[in-house]
Amino acid sequence: MIKTIFIYILLLVTGGLGISYYLLIDRYNKLNLQTRVLSRQNSDLTAQINSINKPTDNIQIYYKTKPYNAGYTIRPCSLYIAPLSNSATLRSLPSNTKLEITDYVEAYELSWYGVKLIMNETVNIKGFIREDFITGVDVVETQVVSKRYY
Repeated sequence: MIKTIFIYILLLVTGGLGISYYLLIDRYNKLNLQTRVLSRQNSDLTAQINSINKPTDNIQIYYKTKPYNAGYTIRPCSLYIAPLSNSATLRSLPSNTKLEITDYVEAYELSWYGVKLIMNETVNIKGFIREDFITGVDVVETQVVSKRYY
């Protein structure tokens, strides 16, 4: 009788350990899969960032005729030190910031305006803004007239 109870207890403990082992192995496999998926996603995102932040050696900046003399920002944006998305940011600009357009350039197939901010400050007021953040205008006498053709 004692042997039978001992055998039942041994079978019960062995079964419990087997179930625990199965559950732990299952959890390990799930976590291992998640780790591999996250590692792959990390590699993909790193490759995307590296493709955006192209190396700055042998950069070619094409200067073009500027279509406007002045303009303003149409939404919040950044003023960059160079016409590159990975260059240092000089300051953040709110919408409707008045600008004097000094250059129009193309670098890595993106068009940029070289601008000087129209304000009383003298620190970090010259830089580059991507073309899609600016609406250009021509300054006629003392008034600002929008250069849009209807």
